Amino acid sequence: MYPKPIVYALATCTLTVVLAAGTASPSRFEAHTTGAKELTLGGSAEFGPVRGTDGAGPFVLTLGAQSATGAVLFTAADDIQPGPGVYRLSTDPSRGIHALVLTGSPDRPTGVFRARGGELTITGSRGDRIEGSFQLDAIGFEAANPNDETRELSVHGTFRALFSGARK
Repeated sequence: MYPKPIVYALATCTLTVVLAAGTASPSRFEAHTTGAKELTLGGSAEFGPVRGTDGAGPFVLTLGAQSATGAVLFTAADDIQPGPGVYRLSTDPSRGIHALVLTGSPDRPTGVFRARGGELTITGSRGDRIEGSFQLDAIGFEAANPNDETRELSVHGTFRALFSGARK
């Protein structure tokens, strides 16, 4: 099975939607990685449903869509904003929250890693804001060697995200 085209397509679509939507106010996330890459990630944080042609779509929390160091994407199959709680990450997006870590900038990615375990903790969730933390263990590949999909990456961080269509 060749998951790379699907991963790239999902990441590209999600980043495009978030970049096009923009936000009215600043938001923030910070994360640290260890393993295949040791990085400090940071930047904007947005969330919301991605609408398909049928009106339905997944809920997406995008951390660092425009960051030069990397982004973290969380996706849930339904379009419902999660409330406070601890959510286990799943490798099957239809059975829970799926996470993807992209290293590098949107125009020069250096790696793609899929979460194989971890948690997304929502400490606050109201209308146009979500805040919390996360920790995940991922596996994937670096752009310099895309045939080696066994590179491991651990990521932990915090975020305060705004709805991608929020008004001041």
